[in-house]
Amino acid sequence: MSHNNNIATIEGWEDGQPFKRDIHKLDRWALQSADTLTIHIGPHDIVLVQDPHSNYLGGYIWLTSIVFCSYLERLHSKRDRHGWISLDHNKRWVELGSGVGLIGLMLHKLGVENVVITDIEELVKTMERNVEANDIAVKSISGRRNNDNNNNTLVVEPLLWNNAADIEYVKSDGEIDYIVACDCIYSEASAIDLVETMDSLASEKTTIICISEVRNQAAQDKFKEEAMARFDVELIPAIQWQKKVSSQVDFDETLNLYRIKRKKVRSRLSKKHKEMK
Repeated sequence: MSHNNNIATIEGWEDGQPFKRDIHKLDRWALQSADTLTIHIGPHDIVLVQDPHSNYLGGYIWLTSIVFCSYLERLHSKRDRHGWISLDHNKRWVELGSGVGLIGLMLHKLGVENVVITDIEELVKTMERNVEANDIAVKSISGRRNNDNNNNTLVVEPLLWNNAADIEYVKSDGEIDYIVACDCIYSEASAIDLVETMDSLASEKTTIICISEVRNQAAQDKFKEEAMARFDVELIPAIQWQKKVSSQVDFDETLNLYRIKRKKVRSRLSKKHKEMK
């Protein structure tokens, strides 16, 4: 499906008049001020409804999520089976801080069958509305939404970071292969809660993908400090992954992409052994 290199088609109101226009480059103001967006990534169209006046940071689109979706689409189209991200249909993905739900919806469009999108309770209706806007049925683990359709579903759950009950619901539905968090590092306090939530959800097999625009260096530093105390943390060099992003979504800001895994048991034991000597 060709969109003449449009990143998105946006609709909304301007000076009391409805408008609809195409967006050809990443423009935060234009994208965040729209009421409805259709994001075009490769052959995929994803419809999003948002509130430009939301009191919550997750109430509207953030540009890093579009960049990351372009990266995922390129990995999928190139069938990159030797990379560190597998888009096999049977992997279980959990997204933290999903906001309007773009990344979870993209994963579903790429064929991943077990996707869970999460955010604070106040954004659950936004996520559910966007799942349904893409002709996908909403499912829930906690029984909040009963759904008999098992073929074309996406799980939506409230998850307040570091809330034990919310975390247990998400864990209860099976081992998690990937945790993804996009643009979730915005303050030092929230960085601690984010890492502790990752720590509670992840098993030895889980790969955590964290991508963030660098707006607040102190928050990035706090995130790295907290994460490195619990996990092996690797900052993927931009040259390695950004060349796989469509040139359509050129982004001038600095983006950090982290690959995070549990520390191997052997290395933890050997460290303890050295300390005892």
